[in-house]
Amino acid sequence: MIVNAYAIVGLICLVIVGLALLAAALWHPGLRPLQVPAAWNNYRFGYAVYALIFLAFDMEMIFMYPWAVVFASIGFEAFADMFVFIAILSAGIAYAWGMGGLEWE
Repeated sequence: MIVNAYAIVGLICLVIVGLALLAAALWHPGLRPLQVPAAWNNYRFGYAVYALIFLAFDMEMIFMYPWAVVFASIGFEAFADMFVFIAILSAGIAYAWGMGGLEWE
């Protein structure tokens, strides 16, 4: 019975967060264009892409070593969990690749 109460509270919280995000996405205030100083034109903001690539490869290795140790004892559930984990990390790497983070200059 108590689990159902927590599930209802969690569902209400998800709905509230979803409505807040929807309202933020639909609200367009009258913004004026931002004037950027000339010194900022040469600054590259690509460091976030490199950080994303580093985290994707780093987290993959950190979690794959313990997984490889217990894989035989857990079975297919461990394989499915790691497949989802690698799919999420692959999406991050694909995003960084699309942003040009893997191109050498």
